[in-house]
Amino acid sequence: MRNGKPDFRLFGRVRPANPGDLPRLAATLPPDASTRDGDTLDIDYAGLHLDLEDFLQEARRLLGQEGEGHLDAFDDEARVLTRYELSAAGHAAKTHRYDDILEHTKGEGNW
Repeated sequence: MRNGKPDFRLFGRVRPANPGDLPRLAATLPPDASTRDGDTLDIDYAGLHLDLEDFLQEARRLLGQEGEGHLDAFDDEARVLTRYELSAAGHAAKTHRYDDILEHTKGEGNW
């Protein structure tokens, strides 16, 4: 953490094919990073940088054909946002720099 602020934030929702798999998926994240909402895992984390590989592998394994999800990872130190679209076939990740995200709204008070 820098200046008492978290360097890394996660937000997302994942719905595996079998809701009974939610605890196994949650176990790949810090204990306070997720909550169960019915058959969905809500993710809300702020703190030190996390290696997401175990989470991404477990999500792929547990989603099945009916599962779905996404995860947004904000790396404040590197100033990038990565959006992970999760599916049983794997995940697609797209990364944007914070400045690029705000560029199109420059004239609307974001600069």
